[in-house]
Amino acid sequence: MTQQSNMRYELSEEMQSLVYWSSIYSAADNDIDSIRAAYDAMCRHYTLPRDGSVHIEDKTVAHATHPVNVRLYSPLGQAPAQGWSCVLFIHGGGWMLGNLDSHEFITRYLCRDLNVAVLSVDYRLVPEHHFPAAYEDCETVYHWLREHGADWNINPAQIALAGDSAGGNLAAALAVQLQHTGAQACGLALIYPCLGSSFDTESCQQHADAPLLTLEEMHYYLSEYAPNASDWQDTRLAPLNAQDFSDMPRSFVAVAEYDPLCDDGRIFVDKLKQANIAAEFYLGKGLLHGSLRLVRDCPVVQDLYQHMLSSLKQMFK
Repeated sequence: MTQQSNMRYELSEEMQSLVYWSSIYSAADNDIDSIRAAYDAMCRHYTLPRDGSVHIEDKTVAHATHPVNVRLYSPLGQAPAQGWSCVLFIHGGGWMLGNLDSHEFITRYLCRDLNVAVLSVDYRLVPEHHFPAAYEDCETVYHWLREHGADWNINPAQIALAGDSAGGNLAAALAVQLQHTGAQACGLALIYPCLGSSFDTESCQQHADAPLLTLEEMHYYLSEYAPNASDWQDTRLAPLNAQDFSDMPRSFVAVAEYDPLCDDGRIFVDKLKQANIAAEFYLGKGLLHGSLRLVRDCPVVQDLYQHMLSSLKQMFK
């Protein structure tokens, strides 16, 4: 663990609002069901009612022991002959929160704005299931799409991985494992991801007490996800530990300035560029961890989102 920071934050009105509503929806106790209920309520606060702009269908990806529930968002109208390009979106929530509803504030709009399919993954959570269960569920869905995506009008050769926070961790870990398999994704888009396990970066020190995500909380989430410390060097848990990035896909990585995880994304992009992988880094000035929820309300988040859309369009070319 690193030393605590005494930094004070001058937050925008939008970030102050996010902190306020996060406190309003905080759990009354430490019971996991209470924590999840509070998180789900906050997610609903930031999710507009469905407007019929995309087709939405809940499905299940078959697996011998652990079938995975997913939600498929598809553009209206006729699919291309080869199927829709697809964003495989993996939600955040510290590996213990979130579900198919929690990130509909972004998944619906990715489908509409990119005119591609979006598949959201309901992976197994802690404390019921520890590492590598969440990773394995995402891997199961990806390989199923590669083999059977055409059944859902998805182009198996045009799948980009995306995720925020813990979901960004899972997306990056999957891309690292897909290297040199001949089945790499066509792109990778990460929003304030957790990518390492050492917590010794400058941003971990500088923003150890940041609003919405402290270093202590991040350490707790990772410890709950992977209670066995020997797993902390596993690249399925800490993709920054990979020694080889030479077969990674084109990538977009956005981070929040006031976030202990800020440097994870920066270091990851540096490693990609050193391996001659096309990668874009976006620093969300003044943003806090979790601020993607303000995609309709905050100009900086809107700009981040537009950069992500542009990068994803390049991945699907």
